[in-house]
Amino acid sequence: MNGRDDNTHTGTISNLSAGLKLVSLADQQQNAVNLNLLQQHLHNETDNSATQNRISRFFANQPTEGYTLFSHRSAPNGFKVAIILLELDSPFNTIFLDFNNGEQRAPEFVSINPNARVPALIDHANDNTSIWESGAIILYLVSKYLKEQGECPLWSDNMVEQSQISSWLFFQTSGHAPMIGQALHFRYFHSCPVPSAVERYTDEVRRVYGVIEMALAERREALIMDLDRDNAAAYSAGTTPLSSSRYFDYPVWLVGDRATVADLSFVPWNNVVDRIGINLKLEFPEVYKWTKNMMRRPAVIRALRGD
Repeated sequence: MNGRDDNTHTGTISNLSAGLKLVSLADQQQNAVNLNLLQQHLHNETDNSATQNRISRFFANQPTEGYTLFSHRSAPNGFKVAIILLELDSPFNTIFLDFNNGEQRAPEFVSINPNARVPALIDHANDNTSIWESGAIILYLVSKYLKEQGECPLWSDNMVEQSQISSWLFFQTSGHAPMIGQALHFRYFHSCPVPSAVERYTDEVRRVYGVIEMALAERREALIMDLDRDNAAAYSAGTTPLSSSRYFDYPVWLVGDRATVADLSFVPWNNVVDRIGINLKLEFPEVYKWTKNMMRRPAVIRALRGD
């Protein structure tokens, strides 16, 4: 080689070119080191090519209907979107990205999600419209369903209810999920122990659950007072505990009298919170009952299985 960067062949493989530049024939020892580096480059290029081929093939031949969900096996936010798709009986396929091979950085994927994270969704029936961020995806799905079907079981056509559902949805995406994620990171994945970080994020998760617990408890009390009117006076006077009501385990929801995306968005993260030392059953009994009721739903079961 003449040591010159010849760009005549624009289709040359960049990593291979970088590896070849490292080779020096003047020094045998350096040459051996550089040969090893070259082999690493070639190995990485092979992996990247396989990654590019899988992702490129999909984007070159996209379906004409239904949805494609990009997710990851360990990403609760991806399962959150899968729950909503299954609840709405929407046809979709899931591509679980391989982060070890850098599939989330494939140019085609970054073109639909500049944040290079999961989840992301493509609506093939709507000119391959792409949406990223779980909250935005969920709002897109329920809004489209409402427009096409006239009503949506997980949403509302009432502006006041929509705002209440959205408030809880945004609370989940901005306050609930990130705090659990940080607590998990500092507990299991950080390069060195940082007890103060573990404590800070775990305490914040408990604070968040305290907010939800209070909201559900208020809903529980209102429901019991409404449905168990024969004993309402005793409940109000405090002579009979609410826990004695036959409606004490009756499902309650954050907004209205049915499960909406406000509730279901919490499920996948509630499912992993025990890993940071929080026992929902003992610490937040209303959150526990609420979660248990949602975990029994067929769509939730299927989604968490990865169906």
